[in-house]
Amino acid sequence: MKKLDHSRLCGLYKILMCSLFLLAVSPAGYRNIVETKFAVFSFLTGLFLLAFFVLFLRKKLPGGSWNIVQYLILAYWAWSLLSAACSPWKGIAFLGGERCDGFITITLYCASFLLLSRYGDNTRFPTWITAAALGVFCLVALLQFFDLNPLRLYPEPLRWSGREKAYNGAFLSLTGNADLTACVLGTGFAFLWPLAIRKKSWLCGLISLLCLAVLIASGIRGGLLGAAASVIFCLPAALPLGRKGRRLSWAILALICIGILLVVYLAPMPGTGGELHALLHGRAEDSFGSGRIYIWKKVWKLVRERPLLGGGPDTLGERGLAFVKAAADGSIIRRTIDCAHCEPLNVLVNQGLPALLLLAGAMFLTLVRSVRRDSDASVALHSALAAYLAASLFGIGMPANDAFFWLIWSSLLRETAKENGNH
Repeated sequence: MKKLDHSRLCGLYKILMCSLFLLAVSPAGYRNIVETKFAVFSFLTGLFLLAFFVLFLRKKLPGGSWNIVQYLILAYWAWSLLSAACSPWKGIAFLGGERCDGFITITLYCASFLLLSRYGDNTRFPTWITAAALGVFCLVALLQFFDLNPLRLYPEPLRWSGREKAYNGAFLSLTGNADLTACVLGTGFAFLWPLAIRKKSWLCGLISLLCLAVLIASGIRGGLLGAAASVIFCLPAALPLGRKGRRLSWAILALICIGILLVVYLAPMPGTGGELHALLHGRAEDSFGSGRIYIWKKVWKLVRERPLLGGGPDTLGERGLAFVKAAADGSIIRRTIDCAHCEPLNVLVNQGLPALLLLAGAMFLTLVRSVRRDSDASVALHSALAAYLAASLFGIGMPANDAFFWLIWSSLLRETAKENGNH
C-alpha cells in the first residue's frame, strides 16, 4: 500500500471536496443546508490540516520558498484577523453568523489554499469524479423543475414552483440558495467544456451541457454570466489553434461583445437587457438586478464608516440594513441585508480596503502567470476561475460555493508553478 504523502493527501482532499462536499445534505434538507455544508467543509479541511501537521512533525514535507501570491494570501488572513479583533461584534466576526463565513472559515480557506498551492505536486484535478458528481447535482435540479422533491430537500408542501411565492427566496439542488447553485453550475460548466474540446471527452461534454441546461432553466443570471465569461475569455485558448488563429479568435469575440453592447445601448428591451440599456445611459434604479443596486448603495454607506477594517468578517447582517420589497401576494417582505450580493464589495464592507486589495493583487498575479499556460488543466482551471469571478460580481459567498473558488484558485496556481518548473 502506498504511503499517504503530501502529494496524495492533496489529491485525496480534492476528491472528497468535489464529491462528498458537493453532494452533502442532511435529512433535514434545506432547513439546515448552510450548517451542513459548513460542517462537512470544516470536517474535511480540518482532517486535511491535521494530516499535514503530522507530516510536518515527522519532517516529511519538502522544503522550498513560498511565492508572492502565497504571501499575499497570508497577509489577507492576517488582516482579516485584525479586522475580527477590532470588530464591535467579535463573537460573530470570529465564529461566523448565519452565513458561517467568519474568521474561522477564512482561516480554513487560506490554510487549505496555501497547502494545496505549495504541496500539490503530481496531483491532477479529479475531473471524472467532479463530472460524475455534477451529473448527480444536475439530476436533482432537473427533478425539482418537475416539482418533485428528491431527498425530501423541501419541507412539505413546498417545491421549486413556490419560490418567491410560497416562501421567501429560491432553493435548488444540493447547495440550497439558488444563487449559490447557479454559481456552482456555472463554474462546473466552465471547468468541463474546455476539457471536452481538448481531450475529446464525451463525459465532460455531456455534463457541461447538462450544467448549462439547468442554468438556463433556472433563469439565474449570475450563473449564466459566469458561463458566458468563461467562453468569452477562454474559448481561443481551448481551441486547437496556432498563435495567429488565437489572435483572430480573440478579435472576433471582442467584436461580438462590442456588437452586443452596441445593440443593447441603442435598442431598449425588456428584462435584463432593459436594465443594462438604462445603465449604459447612466440611469441606475434601485430595483435593478433584483434590488442589487439598492443594496449596493446601502452597503457603500457602511464602507465609508469603517473603510480600513470593516465591521469584521460576516458582520454585515449586524449593521442594521434592511431590504423591503413587495411579495407576489401583495404583502411586504422585510429582509435583513446580511451580504452585499457582490463578493468584492462584501470583503470591502466586512474586512476593509486592505483585505480587498490583497485579494485582488493575489488574483491578478495568478491570472498573469497562468494566462499563457497551455496544459489541459491550466486552461480548464482558468476557465472555471473566470466563471466564478464574473458570477461573484453579482453573487453571494458562503462555504457551499466559496470553498470551490479557493480549491480552483490554489490548483491553478500550483499547475502554473509546475509548468514553469517551480516545484
